[in-house]
This record gives sequence, C-alpha cells and structure tokens, in this order.
Amino acid sequence: MRLQQNMLNNLQKMLPDLPPAHILTMAMMITGIIRSRQVQLRKIAEKVSYGQKQTSLIDRFRRFVNNRHIESQVQYNPFVIRILQGLSQRELYLLIDSSKIGSGNLTLMVSVYYQHRALPLAWVTYKGRKGHSSQAVQLELLRTVQSSLATGCQVTLLGDGEFDGSEVIDFLQKEAKWDFTCRCDESTLVFFQGKWSPLTQLPVENGKDGFFPNLLFTQSRQVGPLHILAVWIHSEQRHWFFVTSAPDLNTAKRWYKKRFTTETLFSDVKKRGFHLADTRLKKTERVDRLLLVTVIAYIFTIWFGIDSLQTKTYLQLVRTDDLYLSLFQLGLIYLDYLLNHAKELTSLATFSFPQTLPLFGSSP
Repeated sequence: MRLQQNMLNNLQKMLPDLPPAHILTMAMMITGIIRSRQVQLRKIAEKVSYGQKQTSLIDRFRRFVNNRHIESQVQYNPFVIRILQGLSQRELYLLIDSSKIGSGNLTLMVSVYYQHRALPLAWVTYKGRKGHSSQAVQLELLRTVQSSLATGCQVTLLGDGEFDGSEVIDFLQKEAKWDFTCRCDESTLVFFQGKWSPLTQLPVENGKDGFFPNLLFTQSRQVGPLHILAVWIHSEQRHWFFVTSAPDLNTAKRWYKKRFTTETLFSDVKKRGFHLADTRLKKTERVDRLLLVTVIAYIFTIWFGIDSLQTKTYLQLVRTDDLYLSLFQLGLIYLDYLLNHAKELTSLATFSFPQTLPLFGSSP
C-alpha cells in the first residue's frame, strides 16, 4: 500500500492534467508491475491494494489499456522532459532498436544512454516483423525525439542494420546534423575507387578492422560523403560493416559499444525484469498503453537505484568489491529493502539524473 501511495503521489505531480481516475489506475498498475515483476493484468492485480473484487480490478486495468483517449507519448512526455533536463546540455547518445512485444507486435524505440543503461524517450508500436520497420516510421520517430532536444545539443545516433536506410542517413546528415554509427548489410553498395561495390569487396584483411573515409552510400540515393567501418567479429569469422560520421576507426567503435545498452533495456522490461514479452494482449494500441505503464515502472525503478547510491544505502545491500548489478537491479533490491524495513519512500516527482554516481563514474 505504501508503494502504491508513493506512485500515486508521484504521478499526481508528474501528470497534473490527467483525470484522477486514470492516475489512480496507472499508480496501481505500476505498483503491481514492480511488485510482481509481471505485466499480465491478473498477476498485476494480485499485488495491488484494492477494496473490491480482484476481477473488478482486472476489468479496470483492461478498460485502461482499451482507452483510446490515453495517448502514450503525450502521457510519457513529462518523463522525457525530466530525463533530458539533466542530460540535454551535454553530449547525448541516442539508441534506436526494435523488439517483439505481445502477439505479432513490434516496438520501435529511441532511448538515451545513461550510466550503462538506456532511458526510453519515444516509441511506436506496430504490427510487423523484427528488422522490417519502414524508413518513414523511423523518420517520424526520430523527428519526435528531435523536437524534444535542446537546441545545439551534440547528438550521436547508434543503430543496428535495420536503420541504415539512405533516407535516414540523409536525415541525420542534412536535417538533424547528428553524428551516427549504424550497422549496415554487407551487400550494400558504396562508391569506392571509381566504382560501385558491395561492402564485402572493400580491401580489409580477415582478422583486422578497417576504416574507409569519404564514400558515397547506396547506388540508388548516393548519400555522402561518409565513412565505412569494418569490424572483424571473431565468433562469426567475418566482418560487420557500419556507416558512420565518426572521424576515425576507434571513435566509431567507441560510439557503437554504447548501443548494446538498449538490449539491456529490453531485457529489463522483458525476461530479466517485468516479462513484458509474456503479455497476452494482441491489439497494437493496447500493447502500447501497457508499454507506457511498464516504461514508467522502469524509470521509477532506475530512480530508486540512483537513490540507493546517493544515500549510500547500497553499501548495506550488495557487495561492492565486484559490483555487477545495473541501476535497474539495484533499484529493485533497494525498493524491497525500503518496503521490508518500513523505511520512508523517496518522492520521485522532483528527482533528477546526476552526472556522476558512485561506482558508475560520469555519463556519458
């Protein structure tokens, strides 16, 4: 009940324009998700304090995810503002990725890198197969994120092979003016030494990395000049290729390493955390609203993890000689500690993302 009241108080401050009934429903759903580590409506309801029948509570949750007046990005925007307030005056690394959620649904998400984790900024949920989002959908999402960023902010976008379309690269270069490193298909044609060749024909030895500056990208659109990075993947005995604006090989590799934090984000909200992939919801708009409360639950959990470090409570809870826990995992442990020992729960409505944390160093 204390966590539920804490969530309610936080949401009332963060979402003052949302009807009270919706805020209460969201507070109960977020509480149930955090406490149960599940997103199935029945399992969420089992962990929520409610004065009526559990079936009535499940129906309430169902009405929320069915409510077409609940617009996920609109309700999430205050959290985006809070995230960027602490980060947008510095260099930002944006991570774009897609993941399967629910039956036949995919979510394309843009997140920002912070302390070895990815914090969601915007997403779109649609029917489809992984790796098959259109460039039009990608561009619309990127422009949504662009509108939230401070003017003059230095941005680097990192993505896998789904996001190497020439229209997207052209947008990054000419409109957004962001740096980027995106993996690309090895069959992609580039203009090198006077002719169009697939990336696999670039002169780079097996077992070594390569960097090829000032090439034209794709024969059909001829975007550029830009650079191609070739990285030898020992486990696969082949090269991976990347299109990049980085000035050299080492910078491009350093940028791209941060992209893997978006995979840990999906792991946190799915199999290692809230098991979002287990939802039985099928309709895209319902999955999207469930994702809204799940992402907010994730952000609150990250905030609890930060609080455990700032208050030094983590010293009582985990080993520090070989810390392998993420902010998300620390947040779950810390929250259990607060609830089990009847400790006061911090108000998160005025929380921020500090630049430096014990054990984690500076971000980015």
